Amino acid sequence: MKAYLTQNNILVIEDTLEVFKLAISSIPFDGPKHLRRPFYGDIARFLEHIICGATVSRNTRKKARFKGNKDWTYSVPLPKDLGREKLPHVFKKNGDLPHKRALELIKEAELIKIIRHVPESKCREFAVSKRFLRDLFTKDRAKYLRRTDRISYLTNIFNKRKTYSFDELIGQAISRGCQVKHQWSKRDIPNEPFRNLLKAVWGNVEPLHIDLDALRQYVDEHHTSVNMMFYRNFLSHLAEVGVELITHTPLVVAYRQSYKSAKIGGRSFEVGTGFQSLPSKMKWACLAKGYNYDIKGCQLEILRRELQSIGISDRNLRLLDTKVICKVLGVEEALVKQFRYSSVFNAGYVSLSFKSATVRLLTKAFGPSKAKRILLRWREHLEPLKHDLARLLNHYEATARTNRYGRCVTNAVGQTFNCTYKDVKAGKRWRSDVMRRKLLSHMLQGLESRAVYDFVRKHPGLVCALEHDGFVSYEKIDEHWQHPFLKIVLKH
Repeated sequence: MKAYLTQNNILVIEDTLEVFKLAISSIPFDGPKHLRRPFYGDIARFLEHIICGATVSRNTRKKARFKGNKDWTYSVPLPKDLGREKLPHVFKKNGDLPHKRALELIKEAELIKIIRHVPESKCREFAVSKRFLRDLFTKDRAKYLRRTDRISYLTNIFNKRKTYSFDELIGQAISRGCQVKHQWSKRDIPNEPFRNLLKAVWGNVEPLHIDLDALRQYVDEHHTSVNMMFYRNFLSHLAEVGVELITHTPLVVAYRQSYKSAKIGGRSFEVGTGFQSLPSKMKWACLAKGYNYDIKGCQLEILRRELQSIGISDRNLRLLDTKVICKVLGVEEALVKQFRYSSVFNAGYVSLSFKSATVRLLTKAFGPSKAKRILLRWREHLEPLKHDLARLLNHYEATARTNRYGRCVTNAVGQTFNCTYKDVKAGKRWRSDVMRRKLLSHMLQGLESRAVYDFVRKHPGLVCALEHDGFVSYEKIDEHWQHPFLKIVLKH
């Protein structure tokens, strides 16, 4: 896995932030005044990264060169190239900086311990002072993580992101009023038919009602750092876009979602960290008004009709049935969905690369050797379906037209996809096998989006949110749905 620095990963209370700022400001700086903020900002990011790795990473602990003692945590690696690129004031050589670099100064302040690296290694390892951690987070870390007043990031030492209480954020959102900013300009969506369709659809989407009391109760009952992050981001989003107050008790507000379109397929995504970006359980816990509908077996039903439309039997598509996958691969039903859709959207190809989500999932569940055997068996099992999908893709490519970028195919919502695009400046051409698989996603998701968009256009005032393969409506709509072959199911 490629090395990276953590960013905004530790939520803290105001008292912790003050202790952290005091510790950082105690490190002397002898350079030009205009470099003071970057100098201390790099120190804050460096310490946050080391604290994250030294408190939550089990894999790092197993591989650490220094296993820790009563005064120091186990050591955390950080590649020197990454450090010099992202944290120059901490890692660059003293000769390249107009001041003394911060690494040794942080060590002298006894905040970290530098583990000497092997000369040929590109990494150093760093341990964090346990006394420093106790000053920040107290002795009971688990109790600290359950606190609900952790509203600021540890790296917010310059107050660039002003922190607000819940009441301040909601008050700011109400005073701003509902605003909507769809990304439907000609620059965002060059294709005119597709742009006009989305304008008609997004213009028919009503405000979404959110029960903020229920949201706050859910976060209190399921208090984790991840849930707190989504909670804070969602409240900040509401404060930015504005809301309309519906009721005080319970506290219910309505806001209009702003949408943008996917580059492939034509799905609609909400702009920013709004309702659509929340975890599923949190979304349906705070939905104050509405019914969530999904299209039942959407991708498989569309694929079945597409195969039949060009005279191919859907017999081989039954290889993706839940019982068949469980029997052939010997996996639980929880893994079936991953196999099914990765098979469809990879056009029947099965990858053995660890970059594949399916490979990582199987390796974690069964180990590398058994995972490879399962994947080889799956690859052989999918061979008939792979040939059917290849014929379908040939049919799609036969409908392609030529534009100034190459050959392009238009899907059901009018969105074009360039499947032979060449980057003249870089001198590279997209791989044809990869583009064929993306073409299949483009066409299937176009038909799925068309079903949703047609319903929204024909029923103004009914839908209040778009989901990827469904929507949220103000009332039950079973009798309104009249698609020729796709069925809807009430999920929440």
